[in-house]
Amino acid sequence: MKKLAFFIAILTGTGNLFGQSNYCSISVSPHDTTVCPGSPVPVTVQASVLNANQAFDFNSSAIPSGWSTIGGLGFTPPCAPPSNDGTPFYWASTSTAGVTPGITTSSFDIHCPGGFITFEMIYAVTTASPCEQPDQFNEGVALQYSTNGGTTWTTITYYAPDGTVLNNIPTSITPGASGPTPFTVWNTFNVPIPPAANTTSTKFRWYQPNTSGNGFDNWGLDNIVINAMGGNCSADISLVWSNGLTGNANTITAGAPGTDSTIVVYVYDTDGVLQCQSQPVTIHIYPDNLTYNLQDYAYSYCPTTNPSVQVTNISGSKPPYTVNWTDIPSTNNPQVLPTGGAEHNTIVYHVTISDGCGFNRQDSVTLIVNKLLKIDSLIAYDVSACKNDGAVVAYVSGITSVSNQPMYNWHGPGATNPSFINSTVWTNRSPGWYYFSVSDEVCTDSDSVQIKIKNPPTAMISANPLAGCAPFNVAFENNSQNATHYHWDFGDGTTADINDLSTQAHTYSGNAQIMLIAYDNSNCSDTTYVSVTVQACGCTDPMAVNYNPTAVANDGSCIYPEPIFNIPNIFTPNGDGENDFFEFTVTNYSNIEFQVVNRWGNPVFKGSGLNPKWDGKTNGTLCEDGVYFVTYKISSIKGDKQTEGQTFVHLIR
Repeated sequence: MKKLAFFIAILTGTGNLFGQSNYCSISVSPHDTTVCPGSPVPVTVQASVLNANQAFDFNSSAIPSGWSTIGGLGFTPPCAPPSNDGTPFYWASTSTAGVTPGITTSSFDIHCPGGFITFEMIYAVTTASPCEQPDQFNEGVALQYSTNGGTTWTTITYYAPDGTVLNNIPTSITPGASGPTPFTVWNTFNVPIPPAANTTSTKFRWYQPNTSGNGFDNWGLDNIVINAMGGNCSADISLVWSNGLTGNANTITAGAPGTDSTIVVYVYDTDGVLQCQSQPVTIHIYPDNLTYNLQDYAYSYCPTTNPSVQVTNISGSKPPYTVNWTDIPSTNNPQVLPTGGAEHNTIVYHVTISDGCGFNRQDSVTLIVNKLLKIDSLIAYDVSACKNDGAVVAYVSGITSVSNQPMYNWHGPGATNPSFINSTVWTNRSPGWYYFSVSDEVCTDSDSVQIKIKNPPTAMISANPLAGCAPFNVAFENNSQNATHYHWDFGDGTTADINDLSTQAHTYSGNAQIMLIAYDNSNCSDTTYVSVTVQACGCTDPMAVNYNPTAVANDGSCIYPEPIFNIPNIFTPNGDGENDFFEFTVTNYSNIEFQVVNRWGNPVFKGSGLNPKWDGKTNGTLCEDGVYFVTYKISSIKGDKQTEGQTFVHLIR
């Protein structure tokens, strides 16, 4: 993007331009321009050596021959600044007859294509006649042309009093103008001639369409050039540039900062004679002098409050300026910095500031999130098992106080319960979840806490035994929980009030139901029961000689018979099916165990069980005939007694 200052320079090689028989004109665009390093700058030149009578001034304090004016006419107004060349100039004002001012040229042959009208113009800037300024929007000056001798006029450009340039004359009186504007100083204007105005007889006029009254709306003109051609439309000239270029259009590439360049264009006629030259055209390079202001830190005292920061006072370089927050990303300026939702955090946001030439500055803002308002803790006091005596308490810090603040808010139990209290303490509560919030002028914090039911008293008994033979003793263990004192009813008319978990012993001769009530400190209670039963007792072992088939509990009175046995002293293991084994004949027993050794004391057999027997072999081989020594043990029916002995047996094949 190039910043161009549109300018026309009109110079001649000999003497004063105005009033001579031939003159040279040259227009270079742009004149002085400031661009970014490396930018292309198109430079165009329009030049001609024109015939006489197309350049006019008012140095003689008279209008040119063939021209006409309407409205007030003057050449040395007392309040207007001097013209650019210090000579008299045309000064327009509304006449006493109320006629709006204007000045009209004679007719020109300008049928050749192109051309410019160049003139100097100024608007008055005071509030009093004869220098009151055009102040309403429709009181500006219109440059017009006519191709039918002035019967009809076409507007080329309209210069509104506020400095706006339009293509048509407005009807509105607003916006107005007061005091200095772009047109209240002398300006040089270079206006292209519309193609429709290129005829053999064209007039131009500067015309004010509306006025505020006599002596008002003053403005001035000077140094008017009708820079256009008629005749044979020939303009054979040569253009030579000081940097070695030629022709009427070239593109120059700007260098690095600090490498401004200046160009002069020379106009030669067909005979090679220098006719005029342009004023120096300077291409300035924007320096890298970008400056700005940006705070180093931003603060948020609530995670829901996103602070705004702004890069300010960006200057020293070429606009437009851009601000790019790369971490967000965003090009807003000012920019809201997100806290991220954390209550405490430090976040660095980076930003790039750029100008119209691409010069950049890197910077950053550190966002410090520090939530001050805080619920330090919520404490719940649980309710008793049999009444609503719970409570909730909130502890809050970091409050920023304002009128009627902070605002405390409890509701519950349950998230949808609308109960409300503006306090940090709420008593006589039932069990459930309670929700608390606190707000100050900066932030809001919220939390929840649950009131539970205190562990209720639980009565539990274990009795040992639960049944027995009358009379029998029972030990009652108190396994209750969350209780402090107890009431016993032993089911036989006796009771006891106990303040501990001590075991209670009681003797029963009949069936009974025992009750235990367990109490806590608030006298909430729980009750449990256990029953004991007197049983029919006796000997319940059918093996005993005093077995009682009607007894359901053994009272330990069983009497058992002694074992009766017979041990043979000879056996014949010859496989004839008779007396082939050595075995015991026993009654009233539960086990037999015996061992056989030979005469040298070596074991040849060992057996046990209800009917162990020896087949006369050892390791599968029939033992030799002879006498063998036997030791034995016979257990009683209950197995609690043993009969031991020894004997001899004779093995005969």
